[in-house]
Amino acid sequence: MRNWKEALVADHGGGSKYKLLVTAIATDIERGELKDGDRLPPQRLLAAELGISVQTVTNAYKELERQGWVRCEVGRGSFVSRRISERVATSMLDRGEHALLDFSTVRIVHTELHDRYWRQTCAELAAEHEQPWIHACRPIAGFEHHREVGARWLAGLGLTVEPRDLLLTNGTSQAIFLALASLAGPDDLVLCESCTDHGVIGTAQVLGFKLQGVDADRHGLDPEHFEDLCGNERVTALVCTPNLNNPTSSLMPDSRRREIAEIARRYGVFVIEDDVYGPLLGDGREAPPISHYLPELSFYCTSLTKSVLTGLRLGYLAMPRRLALRTESIFRVNSWMAAPLLGEIATRWIERGRAAELVNLQRNLIAGRQAAVTAELGDYLRGNHPASLSAWLEVPEHWELDALQHELRERGIALTLPDPFLPPGSQRPRAMRLCIGAECGDERLRKGLASIRDVFEQYPEIHEFRGAR
Repeated sequence: MRNWKEALVADHGGGSKYKLLVTAIATDIERGELKDGDRLPPQRLLAAELGISVQTVTNAYKELERQGWVRCEVGRGSFVSRRISERVATSMLDRGEHALLDFSTVRIVHTELHDRYWRQTCAELAAEHEQPWIHACRPIAGFEHHREVGARWLAGLGLTVEPRDLLLTNGTSQAIFLALASLAGPDDLVLCESCTDHGVIGTAQVLGFKLQGVDADRHGLDPEHFEDLCGNERVTALVCTPNLNNPTSSLMPDSRRREIAEIARRYGVFVIEDDVYGPLLGDGREAPPISHYLPELSFYCTSLTKSVLTGLRLGYLAMPRRLALRTESIFRVNSWMAAPLLGEIATRWIERGRAAELVNLQRNLIAGRQAAVTAELGDYLRGNHPASLSAWLEVPEHWELDALQHELRERGIALTLPDPFLPPGSQRPRAMRLCIGAECGDERLRKGLASIRDVFEQYPEIHEFRGAR
């Protein structure tokens, strides 16, 4: 706190005091003098110590939260929070560790068939004389034929869209980013589920909009809380994943989708729908997308990455027609266009039935692995689904989350803490995400799940016991 006061006193240029305080606190976090989880002083106490107004401290804390340095929890205070990139790197491995059974990253169950189809397609493309997909420079939204086939793929997911309103992207994450960039800027309010994809949280830090979580249950977003926020705040957009939310695996019923769509229409709130997991539901899909009920206010985002092939990062973004030109112009600035080569491969696989075949294969593999998860960890399941690539596990009361993650790592197992999925102000649930696409055989999978159950059932060492003081 002394450094912060010195920073305010040392400035003679008439700089904004709240900005000076932001810089001083962020510097201490970067240096490690303030660590993840440390509580910042109460605002009134800090204002008195520094000789500044409470409003100045409030503004500084809000800016630190917007930049991802702290998280503010109602009734508890403000706490240092590692920025989203650091939290993701800690919770989800960004490089393979051969000795580790990696349940930390969402990915499909890879098979030899995936490799065979990929090799065959690469050989086929290499032998063709005409290869416009490696010469393309101008079709920003994607080749016309690629968009037409993409529109047919989306029709199979329950959404009717004209090819001219469809944009090919480099995966679903980019599609969501483009939609948000088309709508939200500094000081705008964007809502999301109380547990949301970490990419949305990172995008809020990049674009500068305020992100707030909406209460959710096992059926997804709570319409009553959504309407309450829309009625009392100026809400720009809602980002949500009705099909197999990451990380909770919730699946929104049709009645709730209709209700969300009606509330959004009533208040003029755009809906950005992440349906990257939608293809995995297959014929078991219970309802069409929210975008089906709200085409004039919806951005619909999906891809083949989480259902057909991990490296096939080809996404589809369906846009409201009146915002299509704006979104395409942002795309041009952001990355010019999606890789046409991947667009060509995706188009061929869809046309020839390979995409559907691989999705069906994936659904069967996922169902088998989810059955194994239920058999070993059923007592701890907080959320899962036979078509979901992950399971949401309830952590026993006697374990602290960080200590439990550490113990699992010591046993060669990686799971994901809830932190990367929490928008500012959301309470940290006592849960961990288990992703079932780990690269391992059935026997190693079963042993890994049994080891997780064993750790959950044991009590930690005495100095890590949750009830210790």
